Amino acid sequence: MVNIEGIIFDLDGTLLDTLDDIVDAGNNVLRRLGVVPVEKEKYRDFIGGGVKELFIRLLNYRNEFSEEKLEKSLILMKEEYSRNYLNKTKPYDGIYDMLKFLKEQKYKMSILSNKQHFFTKELVEHFFKDFDFIVVRGIENSEDRKPNPKLALEIARIMEVKPQGILFIGDSVIDVITAKNSNMISVMVSWGFKSLDEIGEVKPDYIMHHPMDIKNILS
Repeated sequence: MVNIEGIIFDLDGTLLDTLDDIVDAGNNVLRRLGVVPVEKEKYRDFIGGGVKELFIRLLNYRNEFSEEKLEKSLILMKEEYSRNYLNKTKPYDGIYDMLKFLKEQKYKMSILSNKQHFFTKELVEHFFKDFDFIVVRGIENSEDRKPNPKLALEIARIMEVKPQGILFIGDSVIDVITAKNSNMISVMVSWGFKSLDEIGEVKPDYIMHHPMDIKNILS
């Protein structure tokens, strides 16, 4: 059994249910661009690769893609999401209990999200100020987005834990691939944005159906 010392969490769809606020902000952007809003379930499919990838998918879905609209959407989304990101977002049931358990057991914890760095930091400070995450990282350079292992490995170095001793916990195929690319242990959650069928295709090492299932993995 590998000695697990650290845990890296994804944020959206893993620790926080941010979907409704993303949908509201994204559809406000589409309206300002003169594009028909998109239903929530499509956002669920399109989320995970960062804001640029989200709007590429949304605009293509509505057959409205152009480089001009894409560039405008990125500017407008920062504005709209700033107004919306704390309206409906909340931690999933059981998340605080899990984090409290991990803190008591002295596991090293960090967060790596494909969300913009500013919003990642703001959300973590708002919802998780009682927990000592060693590193909280969002995206500042699109080339660093997951599944690129660069930031995950950087976090491992800062945590002073070998990659093989880290659980990488997320809700998407991208998170599984990031874990594999980083030589970390991949753990998928079933309560997030992606379906179990989609998750199963990439064969994560573990699947959690409730946050406290973490005890079964660590025991």
